[in-house]
Amino acid sequence: MAACIVPEGQRGEWLAEWMTELWYAMQGGNREGLTAFCLGAFGDALWKRRHAPIARYSSLLLNVGPYVPVPPLIHCAPVLESPVRCLGAFACLAALAFLPCRMAPVSGPSGGQLFLGLLPFCAASALVMALTGSLPGEYRHHRNRAGRWSFFLGKIALLIFAIAFGASAIPVFYLRVDAAMAGTAIAVRWSMMDQRRRCPVCLHILDNPVRMGNHSRILLEWNGTELLCLRGHGVMHVPERPAIWFTRQRWLPLI
Repeated sequence: MAACIVPEGQRGEWLAEWMTELWYAMQGGNREGLTAFCLGAFGDALWKRRHAPIARYSSLLLNVGPYVPVPPLIHCAPVLESPVRCLGAFACLAALAFLPCRMAPVSGPSGGQLFLGLLPFCAASALVMALTGSLPGEYRHHRNRAGRWSFFLGKIALLIFAIAFGASAIPVFYLRVDAAMAGTAIAVRWSMMDQRRRCPVCLHILDNPVRMGNHSRILLEWNGTELLCLRGHGVMHVPERPAIWFTRQRWLPLI
């Protein structure tokens, strides 16, 4: 669990080192101190995360607007890298939010009523964010549109389900509605950001960002970041600054 906090590039070495130290601690015979020893891994993992070098993506890739400075890279948890594991994790989260609500119901709108009420707000939020944010991108010669849309809608549906039933446990009515609406806006925003970071074919997280070009040659050369699908489906070109001939991220298929 502590290894999930460590940056992905340092996770393997960090985990091997701690497993070795744990083995030696177990050989020492002091079984009472093993719990405290394992809990110390969380502090070390947080220190690794805090002092890790910051990688960067383009602002268009994270959908925060074309004129905002380049934000730091948001490392994705390994469980969210695959589309199947991502939906499975959100389904488990929805189940965890549903069970306590059924065991201890509260007065006021139920989780199901909140879920149905949040659907129009979710659609309106997605429309506003799509119109005020950067454009979705160009996906030429891409045939997995049904899969992309199904994955996107599945993420939002599971997140809103978890938010609705989780917020229904709040006893105060106004706080319940405010928390549900705020959580829905954040869930829609994150889902749109996550969708732009994925390969449109296999829906896995793109990796290996490479900086191309420089600012002084934007009229003659391409300037931005390239991200690669590790399964060889293609490359995502994300411009550093929008130009007349290149205003949004563009997918280049390789197979």
